[in-house]
Amino acid sequence: MPAAAPALFERPTPHRVARVAVDVPLAHLDRLFDYEIPEALAGAVAQGCRVKVPFSGRTREGWLVSFGEAQADMKLLKLKTVVSGEPILDPGLVALFRAVADHYAGVLTDVIRLAVPRRHSSTEKAPQREWPQPTPHEARTVLPLFPGGEAFLDALVRGTGPRAFWQVPCVTDTPGDLVAGVLEAVDATVRGGRGAIVIVPTVRELTEALPRFQAAFGTGAVAVLNGELGDSARYRNWLALRRGQARILLATRSGVLAPMDDLGLVVVVDDGNDSHAEPRAPYPHTRGMAVLRCIHSGCALLLAAHGRSTDAAALVERGWLKELALKPGQTRAVTPPVRLSGDNAGHRDPVAARLRLPSVAFEFLRTALTQGPVLVQVPRAGHSAGLSCQRCGESARCLKCQGPLRSQRQGRLECAWCGFEPPRWECSFCHHQKLRAPIVGAVRTAEELGRAFPGVVAINSSAAMIRTDVPDSAAIVVATPGAEPVAPTGYAGVLLLDTELMLSRADLRVAEESVRRWCNAISLSRGPRDGGRVLAVGPSEHPALQALVRGDVGGYIASELAERTAAGLPPAVKAVRVGGDATAVREFLDNDPFDGVDILGPNEFQHGPTTETVALLRVPLEEGRDLVRRVKYAAAIRSARKEGGRLYIQVDPEVLD
Repeated sequence: MPAAAPALFERPTPHRVARVAVDVPLAHLDRLFDYEIPEALAGAVAQGCRVKVPFSGRTREGWLVSFGEAQADMKLLKLKTVVSGEPILDPGLVALFRAVADHYAGVLTDVIRLAVPRRHSSTEKAPQREWPQPTPHEARTVLPLFPGGEAFLDALVRGTGPRAFWQVPCVTDTPGDLVAGVLEAVDATVRGGRGAIVIVPTVRELTEALPRFQAAFGTGAVAVLNGELGDSARYRNWLALRRGQARILLATRSGVLAPMDDLGLVVVVDDGNDSHAEPRAPYPHTRGMAVLRCIHSGCALLLAAHGRSTDAAALVERGWLKELALKPGQTRAVTPPVRLSGDNAGHRDPVAARLRLPSVAFEFLRTALTQGPVLVQVPRAGHSAGLSCQRCGESARCLKCQGPLRSQRQGRLECAWCGFEPPRWECSFCHHQKLRAPIVGAVRTAEELGRAFPGVVAINSSAAMIRTDVPDSAAIVVATPGAEPVAPTGYAGVLLLDTELMLSRADLRVAEESVRRWCNAISLSRGPRDGGRVLAVGPSEHPALQALVRGDVGGYIASELAERTAAGLPPAVKAVRVGGDATAVREFLDNDPFDGVDILGPNEFQHGPTTETVALLRVPLEEGRDLVRRVKYAAAIRSARKEGGRLYIQVDPEVLD
C-alpha cells in the first residue's frame, strides 16, 4: 500500500495524546476523548486507525481521529490496543461525518458506523487487485437534448461544481434513458480527472444498472457498495476507494459517504424513493447527505428522476439547483400519450364487469396486447386486502389481536398484525361467513386477467415474487410500485389501476409519491412513435393525474410545494419529529423550553398492534440550525439523566404522522 500523504495522516510525536471517537451512542458523550499513547503502541497508531480503549470500566472500540498536545498535569488512561493500523478516517471524512451528525441531531459514531463497513482482517491484509482506469465513454446523446445539459457536462469536464436536477421524461427511449444520462455525467467527471459516486435507491436498481456501467467504463473499473455484499467484498471495495484506487462508485444509500480522493460528482437517482431514508439513527436521507457532501467538498451534484420530490423542487425554486427539463409540450412529444378513465366510465361488458374494469380499460388491454407486453400497475401486493363481511360490510378482524385480516393467497386468511391464520371466519355483527375484498391485490388481479385473456401469459411481479425480465411478446405483467420488470423493447401499454386507492393513503406526501410511482411505471413504456400508450383508471379530475396528461410533473410539484409553504409544512419549514413511548416524549420536551418553536402534539398514533406517541417541532427554515442544536441539547440531557423509554428523533422527516 502506498504511504499516506503527510497532509492527510499524522504519526504521533513524543508528549502527544490520541483523540478518540469512542463507539458510545449517547448524546451527552458525543465528543472526542483523550488517551495516552503507550510506548509499545507508538509505532502502530496512525491518524484514522481503529483502536480499543478503556471507557467507563469497559473496553470499547473507537477511531483515532487526531492527535493533541499533552499537558504537564494531565493524567490520562492509556490506549489498550490498535485493532488495525489502516487509516480509515481522514480529516475531510471526519468533518463530513460530523456535519451529517449535527444536521440530523445525531452522534458522530453512529454516522461512522453507517459509513464505514465492518472490518475484514484477511481482506485488509491481502494485496488489493489492480483497478484499471475507466475507459472513455461514447458520444453524448441524452443530456445535450435538455436545455443546459451540454453546459452541465462541460462544467464537469472543467472540474467545477455544477448542481442540477434532471427531470427525466417518462419513456424508455433515448430522452428518458436515465442510466445513459448518468453515464454521460460520470464520463465527463472522469475526463476532468475526478471521481464520481452514483447512488440508487435499492439493490435491484443497482443490479440493473451495473452491466451498463461496466460496459461503458470497463468491468474492473466500477466499485460497488450495497448491503447485500458479503463482508469481504464490501470491505475490499471500500478500501479501494479509501486508498484512491477506484474512481467510480455505484452504491446504495450509505455509499454517499464513501471515501474518494478528488471527488467531482455525486449523483442521486430517484431521490423521492423512500429507500433513500436510512432506518437507523440518526435517520439521515441520501439527498440530505449528498447536499452536505457537495457543500463540504465542492463537488458537483445531480439529482435525476422521472418524478420530482418537493424537496428537490424547493432546491430548484431557491436557485440552489439548476433545472434540466423539457417544456410540457416537448415532453408530450417524446412520451407515450396518457388517457384517463373514471372507474365507472363507459359501458361494462360482462368480462370487464367481472374484472372490475371500465370497458375502455378492457379494450385498452386487448388492443395493446396485439403489439407486445402490457404492464398493469396495482397499489397492493397479495391476493386480497381490506376484507369485510359480504352481507353487512363489517371489517374482518383477527380474533387474537383485532388486527385487520387479509388474504395473501387464495383461500387463506391471515392477520396483518400478528400473522394468525384463522381456519374459518364469522362476522361478529351478523354472523355471516362470506367475505368480500373491495381492495384486490396483484396476485388476484393477475389470476383474473389471465382467465379473461386465455392464451396470453399473465405474470405477477410483487412482494417476494419480483421478476427481473419479461418476454417481448404479448403478456400481461401485473406489478406493484417498485417491482415492475423491464421489457426488452419497452411495454406496448401501461395500465394504472386503482389510482384513487393510491391517492387515498393518509400521508402528507401521498400525491407526490403517487406521481413518482406512476412516472416510474410509465417510463418503462415505448415511445409514441413505437405505439406506446398509457391509461390511468381513477378520478380523472384529480390534479395529479391531470399532470400526467399534460406532461407537466414539475409544474404540479411546484404547486404542491406552494401549498405546503402556505400551510407551514416541510420542506418549506424546518421540522423535527420526536416519537416513541408517551413518557419518553413528554420528558424529552421538558428538557428544553423550546421557546419560539411551534410544537404539534404530542399525539398518539396506532402503528400495527402498538401505540406510538409523536410530537412535531417546526420553525422557519432560517431558524432550523438553532432548532436542531436545541433538540440535540435536549437529547444530551435525556441520556445524561438516563431517562427511560423508547425515543427516536428524525430531522427533516419524510413521514409526519
